[in-house]
Amino acid sequence: MNHLKILLTICMHIHIIATQLVTPVRINMDINYCFNLAMRKSARIITQFYEERLAVVGVKSGQFSLLRAVHYLKKTTNKELQTILVIDQTTLSRNLKPLIRDGFLTVSPDEGDQRRKIIHLSSKGKKLYLKALPIWQKLQQDLVKKMGIKESEEIQRISKSLTNKLIQN
Repeated sequence: MNHLKILLTICMHIHIIATQLVTPVRINMDINYCFNLAMRKSARIITQFYEERLAVVGVKSGQFSLLRAVHYLKKTTNKELQTILVIDQTTLSRNLKPLIRDGFLTVSPDEGDQRRKIIHLSSKGKKLYLKALPIWQKLQQDLVKKMGIKESEEIQRISKSLTNKLIQN
C-alpha cells in the first residue's frame, strides 16, 4: 500500500511538472483516484515535450526509443524489442515500418533460424541516432532540472518497480 501512495504522489508531481513543460488546456478534473489517467496525462505531455524537440531531426519519440534500443543491442529481434520496450507486436510493427522503409533499420534472416528476422541499425540509422542523441540528452537534463535529481531518480525507480510488478501479473 505504501508503494501506491508513493506512486500516486509521484504521478501528481509528474503531472504538475509536465503541465509546466507545455501549455495544456486546463480542465478541473480530480485525478487522485485514477492511476491510468494520471500516468496517461503525464505521458502525453512528456511525449509532446520530446516530440516537439526531436522533430528538428525528423524523428518521433517512439522511433528514437527504437533506434536507441537497437543501437545498444547491436542486433535484435521483434520479440526482444517487445520485451525490452514493453510494447505489443502491432504497435512495434507500426513503429518499425517507417524506420525500415526509410532505410534507418535493416532486417535480415537469422542465420540459425530463417523464420526469425534480425534487426540492425543501418549506417543511415546510426547517423540519425547520433544526430538525435544530443537533443535527447538535453531533454533528459531539462526534465531532471525541472523535477530535481531526487524526484527524477524516485520516478525512475518506482516506474521500473511498477512495470516489473505489473508484468509479473
